[in-house]
Parts: sequence; C-alpha cells; structure tokens
Amino acid sequence: MSKKELPFKFALVHIEDNQFSTFDEMLDIDKPIKQQVGFGFGIDIEKKIIAVSIDFIFQKEKKPLLKQKITCYFQLSSEDFDNYLRKEHEVVLPCWFGKHLAMLTTGTARGVLFANTKNTAFSKYLIGLIDIDKMFKEDILIEI
Repeated sequence: MSKKELPFKFALVHIEDNQFSTFDEMLDIDKPIKQQVGFGFGIDIEKKIIAVSIDFIFQKEKKPLLKQKITCYFQLSSEDFDNYLRKEHEVVLPCWFGKHLAMLTTGTARGVLFANTKNTAFSKYLIGLIDIDKMFKEDILIEI
C-alpha cells in the first residue's frame, strides 16, 4: 500500500448535531419527497478550525417531513492554515478542498441520520446523492 501525503494536514475534531426534527403528520401523505440541501462554512482563527455545516430538509407538498443540520469541525495544521489559507481579511479555501470537506460532512450527516432514525418510521429516508461538483465552482471565501 502506497502512502500519499495530503496537500493539507487536517483532522475532524468535533461533530455537532445542531438540529434534528421529524414531522409525523407528513408520514401518511402519499406524495413525492423533495430534498433541499445547503452548506455553510465558518472559521475559528485561533484554533485553526474550519466548520462545515450541512442543512437538509425532506419535504412533501412543500411541508417538512424531516430536518437535519450538522456541523463538522476540521482542524488544520498551523503551517498549512497560515501559509496557504489565511489572507489579510479572509480565509480562502481552494474549491477542491471545500468540496472535499463538504463531502466528508455529507457522509457524516448520513451516519447521523441513520443513528437518529434507527428503528423508526423515518429510517427509510436517506440523504440522496449530492453532486458536490455542481454546487461549488469557485474558491470559498470566509471573512475574518
């Protein structure tokens, strides 16, 4: 097995389950389910941590069936953070790195959803495929 050094050294240091809500009254409605997904990015300069949130809603007839928001906190090495990401008044995540963190956060959200819905009527609902490449086309700027 070959080892390849990652361009940025980072670790997932914390997962926060910000919101989890289910709406039982929507279970009996026999309508298609739509999925809404959004991402957010934040920063803790002192700790060199990038926060990535995923917020998704499953809806039937424009009413929520299930809502979940989680945030993953990724700590970067001081060297990588200061030398490559931090600019004067902002942090610039290269598009490829922002996509990578968003994909890791999406996978984590799937696991959190599974754990939160296990042995319930909501366990059959899974986060659908998300084309991260289409969602992020440019570098991600986070103001300091």
